[in-house]
Amino acid sequence: MIIVKLEEVIKMIVKSRVIKPAALLAVLALMPILSGCQGDSSQAKSLKTLMASTKKAQAASSFRKYDWVKVSNAQGEEVAQITNRPDVVYVSDIVGDAANVDQVGLGKKYLSHAHPHYHYTFYDAESKVAIHMTTYSDTQHVQVTNLPIIHAVHYKLSPTSYQKLNHPFKYLKAVKVTP
Repeated sequence: MIIVKLEEVIKMIVKSRVIKPAALLAVLALMPILSGCQGDSSQAKSLKTLMASTKKAQAASSFRKYDWVKVSNAQGEEVAQITNRPDVVYVSDIVGDAANVDQVGLGKKYLSHAHPHYHYTFYDAESKVAIHMTTYSDTQHVQVTNLPIIHAVHYKLSPTSYQKLNHPFKYLKAVKVTP
């Protein structure tokens, strides 16, 4: 429909000799570009398909424009989210404490006998990395996985950190997730 109108305009311009040949060439050069704007063209359909798949991928992603923490129970069901900045930084600092603790163990076998209590997933918005941390009900140790290079470590938490991580609704302002 747009192309038909452009062609009619060009015919009228040529007949009236109001426009110079150089301007006519410019209009003719723009016609292929403008014809790509037609609503039912294959380019428009492929662009719509691409945009839809991009929106779908963004919706499926857990990453946001800000850092946040997902809290899951021992069965892996999401029970809460931590989005307030001080508490997200607190959890992030506990993950980073692995470098400062004297006794850090590598791998997952050490805590295979322990009973998981909560799983924390820290989503870093800038680097698009999700780091997983598991707290246990019967030991003050924590296991951190999905770390770059070393993959998994375990270490003992301070009594304060242990209490906060095992009671996220009481100490960390975790917001309950409704099913």
